[in-house]
Amino acid sequence: MPITAEKDLTLELSAVTAFASGLLLQLAMHVTGIRADFARYETRPLTDPHDWSARWSYLTVFVLVDDLDGPADSLHPTEPCSDESGPYRTTPLYWIGTYPRAGSLIVTTSWTEIGLHPTSITLTLGPSPFPTTSESDAGR
Repeated sequence: MPITAEKDLTLELSAVTAFASGLLLQLAMHVTGIRADFARYETRPLTDPHDWSARWSYLTVFVLVDDLDGPADSLHPTEPCSDESGPYRTTPLYWIGTYPRAGSLIVTTSWTEIGLHPTSITLTLGPSPFPTTSESDAGR
């Protein structure tokens, strides 16, 4: 599912996997040109972890599920860094620790440091494919 497509940046939701305990979201971002150089600079490894003046950033993902909202932490933040120029690609994974009762959730992405302004999509998943406790106890 495309989230945004610009001349030199594409971002898509490439997979959603449902588990009884939550959802795994996988995004795929491909950046070229000067934006790719900015992305590599922003996600560069820090040479001195005690230097708090070193700045970096990454793709920001906020999720609204039922009545809960907040930032999603990436389980796989970025591909290995390369000092070369050329395209920048990342395929981060995000764990959402619940299946939405309403059957849908809103995902908002941004990375203002490389020119990606907040963009939201609504994922309509339908009812949970896993029985709830009350449904599994109904036959007893």
